[in-house]
Amino acid sequence: MRKVFSILLAGLLWISVASPAIAASEAYADTHLVPCASSPAFNERMQNAPDNYYFNTPYQSYAANLLCGADGLPHLQLRFDKALDVIIPFGLFFYVAGFIGWSGRAYLIGSNRIAKPEEAEIFIDIVLAIKAFTQGLLWPLLAVKELTTSELTAPPSEVSVSPR
Repeated sequence: MRKVFSILLAGLLWISVASPAIAASEAYADTHLVPCASSPAFNERMQNAPDNYYFNTPYQSYAANLLCGADGLPHLQLRFDKALDVIIPFGLFFYVAGFIGWSGRAYLIGSNRIAKPEEAEIFIDIVLAIKAFTQGLLWPLLAVKELTTSELTAPPSEVSVSPR
């Protein structure tokens, strides 16, 4: 467990050490994207667009802030200086989805241990639900523990394979 934590910590430190100034100066070095204001295809699209608020405002914003490809359309480029803009929401989504799944799994496993498991699925057992929620908060650690002790996976002898 310590090895996994140390590798994760080292990776996070390695990613965060890159200087934003260096990353921003090298943003256009190895790409086919150019600022939209200097793209001839984008400028042609902007000239041919209808003259109203719904076209002018976005085109002006794109020209000032985004990068365009050879087709004249704005593209979003994921760079290391913008990686946290993707990693943080993905991490939060992954954690919440895992929390919901692990809590439900823990509740169903716990309800199978009582005398009438069918009733626990219809009438929620509050004590068992709170216990399942608290287990769900630590689901990444519990998943690693169950994966290393082979509680999470079924042995190959129990996995059915359909005949062909």
